[in-house]
Amino acid sequence: MSLKINLCKDKNQWDSFVDLSPQGNIFCTTSYLDALGEDYDLVLVDENNQVKMGAIIIKQNGKPIKAPYPFTMYQGIFFDNAIYNMPKHRRVKKILTITEYLLAKLNDKYNRISFGLHYNVDDLRSFQWFNYHNPEKGQFKIALRYTGILDLCTWKSFDQYLLNIRTVRRQEYNKIKSSNFIIELSNDIDTLDLLHNKTFERQGIDRHNEEVRLLRSITHSALTKGYGQLLVCKNAEGIAISAIVFLYDRRCGYYMFAANDPEYRKTGCGTYLMLENIRQCREKGLLKVDMVGINSPGRGDFKTSFNAVPVPYFIVNWEKPE
Repeated sequence: MSLKINLCKDKNQWDSFVDLSPQGNIFCTTSYLDALGEDYDLVLVDENNQVKMGAIIIKQNGKPIKAPYPFTMYQGIFFDNAIYNMPKHRRVKKILTITEYLLAKLNDKYNRISFGLHYNVDDLRSFQWFNYHNPEKGQFKIALRYTGILDLCTWKSFDQYLLNIRTVRRQEYNKIKSSNFIIELSNDIDTLDLLHNKTFERQGIDRHNEEVRLLRSITHSALTKGYGQLLVCKNAEGIAISAIVFLYDRRCGYYMFAANDPEYRKTGCGTYLMLENIRQCREKGLLKVDMVGINSPGRGDFKTSFNAVPVPYFIVNWEKPE
């Protein structure tokens, strides 16, 4: 096996590889990475001049940051789809070998290796075995996280799907649907920002300037480059009372941002916007909706009430000892 590591400078090549990889997702496209406003390295591993693996290194002040980056989920490693056509015994060995090669090379260049792994990365032994015989050189810390995945192929129709979600969500949806509220697409990021701030104020949480910057930058990038939409609910007077941002790649929709006016939060408008996005994802031919994390009790319960199934993913971090 002849392996070689190099930095990818061609964004089109990178995006094409991400698009076809089983671990590919919106957070690893160059459009999304550019929206973060940080420096990053795109690393490729070739075998006989064929790309077999990729990895993302996000940097600040020239040094890799500790994953996860705010408002991101999976920025880790990706494999060539052809590997998954191999017999299982060959595939397992191939993935282990390539991953171990990547980690050894990154160890030579960086003082930290830190990834948010896609939930399709289910064999973590390469990370567990890193410096296995030399633990004084540092070993990976592995943290368990969960997201909620909604399989859009389970139901024959959206109406059938509605019958299977939590009763209160269906009631909220039907209530808004029969009311005089207005649902529309929007490009008004200022309104999203305003409602987001009101949501945090109600919870007694101060938003950091960096969070505000990223909310606006990511949403602007998604709207202008066509990988997301902002849906807004307005009352009878035309005042925006709820907003939600969904992102998309070729296979999946992602529940990214949501915000509500506290005076209207019990109307169910947030539920309606969520379900309307799920309906549209199905119409687009997407296979899944990713709830983008279910790691806090309140938010986790809300997201799983739409029939999202808890799915584990992992954050792995190694730092070179001083």
